[in-house]
Amino acid sequence: MIASKSGRSLGYQLASTARSEKQEGMKPSKKFSILTFCLATVFLFLCPVVQAQDTQETSKSNQALLEALRDSIKSVNEDIRLLQHFLEASTTDPRMYQSSRIKAWAIANPELRDSLFYALVAVDSSVQSEAGADVEVLATETNDVIEVRIGTAVFKGMTLKDALDRSSDKRLYERIAESYKYSKLVELRDMAFRLPTSFGDDFTPYDKVLEEFTPVWIHQNPTQERAKIDLSLYGLIFKIGPSWGGEVRVGSDEIGFPFWASGKTSYLLTYNRIKFGFELPFRPGLHTTETFPPFTIRSRRLNGTRGIVGEFDLGPVGGIASFTRLTDLDTRDLTNSNDFAYITTIVQAYYSFGISLTPTNLIRVKVGLGFHRVAEAQLVRTPLDSAHTQFEESVVTRRPTNYPSPYIKIEYLNKDESQRFGGSLQYYDFGLLTTAWLEIIPKYLSIEMKYAWPLLRDPKKWENSSFLIISPRLRFSI
Repeated sequence: MIASKSGRSLGYQLASTARSEKQEGMKPSKKFSILTFCLATVFLFLCPVVQAQDTQETSKSNQALLEALRDSIKSVNEDIRLLQHFLEASTTDPRMYQSSRIKAWAIANPELRDSLFYALVAVDSSVQSEAGADVEVLATETNDVIEVRIGTAVFKGMTLKDALDRSSDKRLYERIAESYKYSKLVELRDMAFRLPTSFGDDFTPYDKVLEEFTPVWIHQNPTQERAKIDLSLYGLIFKIGPSWGGEVRVGSDEIGFPFWASGKTSYLLTYNRIKFGFELPFRPGLHTTETFPPFTIRSRRLNGTRGIVGEFDLGPVGGIASFTRLTDLDTRDLTNSNDFAYITTIVQAYYSFGISLTPTNLIRVKVGLGFHRVAEAQLVRTPLDSAHTQFEESVVTRRPTNYPSPYIKIEYLNKDESQRFGGSLQYYDFGLLTTAWLEIIPKYLSIEMKYAWPLLRDPKKWENSSFLIISPRLRFSI
């Protein structure tokens, strides 16, 4: 622009000079007049062309600047969304909301509850299964909505923002925030909550202990799991939904007799953390098995009985009770008809707590008391005729013996997904039972070993000097 203005001024000056010389009567030479006129004409015609080129270049420069600005704004928005997702991922633990200055309430207005429900269904159709459930809102003291819960479904962060922005009710966010004034408050405080520190171990909450140390556990709102099954030589465990399930258990690990060593099989129905069912004899195991040497499974020396059994594990406390008896049906597969033994009673109770050594290394400790009763007997055959061709069999029982003992069990779990393993050590009645397992295929296959032996004493006549069993463990979901 400056060049074009100076060129135009120079042209005007040359033309003015030529006119003034002519008016003053001067006599410029003919060549000079023609040259002056030509130069002025050229400058007058070139100035608009130069000015147009400058304007075009300026327009291109401005357009490129706007494109760069738009790209920069888009990039900033993407970074903000990414940071928002990172923020959401770092605050998924509900304990973050406890003991904090965050308020929560259940929306009481049915019209507002329905408007919010339909807004969330528009972005996630699976929420339809939560129709009719209570709607809870978490927000800061300045009414910034943090989270919305409908039943077991949770919406927060960008997902919640997008759902509210798409709603036809443009005041929906404001109405949700204002509903706090006339809604029922929800208590977030948890008296058992403790902030973990780097200077000591963190006592794990009981619900976390139960979840981590239970072979089959279905969360309240996981990846749409409907059932889980755990299958091994030790029995079968299955869970249908978060509350109901069942178990077929071979052996009595709680008193140090794994697999067929106790001669018992328990059939249990499970509801939440309570189990109840019955026991029947486990007939195999009369002979030592050497199918897979050097892993020899010793024969059992106890005989099975039948009766009722119950078990509970509530987290801080737990226990088991079993009451059985020997019937005529149970005398067909005795270990030694002239001298055999069987367990009639098992009662145990314990206190339990968990410790988090690291986020992926957990320990559970059980300390309690228990006793079990063992009866010894022999099978007597009384002849019914002089030819001794017919006999009447009867069981002659000696006085049963009670064995009270402290009960201590320490369980360990490394829940790192890349190398998941664990084990336990149990003491009862001067006997030790150790278990160890290693996950081979994550979430599907593991190998588990159990080894029992008497400690600092000779084995009783119905005990083995040692008992080792190894089994694969299959888990799958439906």
